[in-house]
Amino acid sequence: MMLVALVTGCAQPFPEVEDTFEARWKSNEYQAQAYLIPTADEAFSRRVDLVRNAKTTIDMTYFSWDKNTLGLMLLDELKQAADRGVQVRLILDDLLIFNEKWLAELSQHENIQIKIFNPFNSRKIGWMGRVFDFAGNQKQLDNRLHEKYFNVDHHSMILGGRNIGDEYFGFSKDANFFDMDTLFTGEIIKPFDHNYVSLWESEYVTPINELIAVKGDSQFRQFDKAYAKERKKNSHILAVIERSVSNLATPNAIDVEVTPVFDSLHKLHDNKPYFRARAERTISEHLDNAKTAIISTPYVVPSDGEFRTIDRLRSNNTDVTLITNSSASNDSGFIPAYYEKHRTTLLQKGVNLLEYKDNAINEDHYYHADTYYHNKTVILDNTLTYIGSSNFDPRSDNLNIEFGVFVNSPEFAEQIEHYLLSKKSKLYWQVALNKEQQPVWFSGDTVTTNNPNYSGMHKATHWIFRKMNAESEL
Repeated sequence: MMLVALVTGCAQPFPEVEDTFEARWKSNEYQAQAYLIPTADEAFSRRVDLVRNAKTTIDMTYFSWDKNTLGLMLLDELKQAADRGVQVRLILDDLLIFNEKWLAELSQHENIQIKIFNPFNSRKIGWMGRVFDFAGNQKQLDNRLHEKYFNVDHHSMILGGRNIGDEYFGFSKDANFFDMDTLFTGEIIKPFDHNYVSLWESEYVTPINELIAVKGDSQFRQFDKAYAKERKKNSHILAVIERSVSNLATPNAIDVEVTPVFDSLHKLHDNKPYFRARAERTISEHLDNAKTAIISTPYVVPSDGEFRTIDRLRSNNTDVTLITNSSASNDSGFIPAYYEKHRTTLLQKGVNLLEYKDNAINEDHYYHADTYYHNKTVILDNTLTYIGSSNFDPRSDNLNIEFGVFVNSPEFAEQIEHYLLSKKSKLYWQVALNKEQQPVWFSGDTVTTNNPNYSGMHKATHWIFRKMNAESEL
């Protein structure tokens, strides 16, 4: 909270972007097989199964990797793969990595390499050190790595919104995310291999052992101790995962055409929206001709005060459905503060608005605790679907390194829409405007003009957050 308060207190301005920006960028289409992973536990089990069957390489990129049951279990599976001779490479963003010796120990393995993206200088005194580090180096440290990427043997890769940790797969007792992953095979792997090498060999990643010192004879002591503690405390969770792995069937993948879009590392110097511009140019014709659009993002924040893509769609009478978090379900304390003032604007534009309930129950979650919406996708005309890491918010556009794919397949689009909306009445509030132009929330027989579970305390803190004028950082 201290770091975010500092960030928002000195938010960077939106960069000037010329109309011809990235006009020469060309997209390429690849053949692939796509399998929408249908449940949270299978999303984790697929990763475990791929690691156990890996023959040569495993390449990964994540924004966060938690030191909890699933995070440590998957790292242990990777260590066992490395023992068999598999070459393991992992790139992690540095925002949530401090003096993590348990993680640095793994990079001592002869077949495991871990690199850290855009590292902070402060590491041993927690968030207080990060605050002062950021205060003096904001322009350098504001850019973060947001990709979520899991590639085994250059044959199978998983893309989606999930990081690695209990809460991304329904196993947290405190709070879980409603999220989505897709398994891809085929020609689409090649451009992602190339993108990974470019990042791995860039100046923006640093070997973890140059940042976190561990004893040469540690023999994974801190990692093994941490994992042993989790195994003892949550042996029942590990048993559930093992059953899920053993019950995996051959993925029922479908043939699709896929267009990848990657960000540019030049973003670290000019903060320009490379990924956003490339994505919009890739689907420009679809945006201008779409009859229907479903946009799913956990964080609704306009770029420079405008919803340009939604305006573009609505100017062509496109039927636009926006799925996002409600004020009470958002995992960010800051996003709802700003979303509150944009809800009515979106409804006045004619957007069909669905807000995720803070008490929504996802049947594939092992624990039913607080739940947040984390899906990132766009579906145009029930045919073209976006899968990737970007939330299409200012931080994704101008600060984070992102990537994604556009899948051209009516069958795949139908699967994604069913994944998001098959339990519409249970998971979402339908929001509309009444005659007084005030929001009204509908769900079944329930109708309310009071923002559901949005308390007076929320209103007070959000008023303070809005005074920080921080939209460009969110």
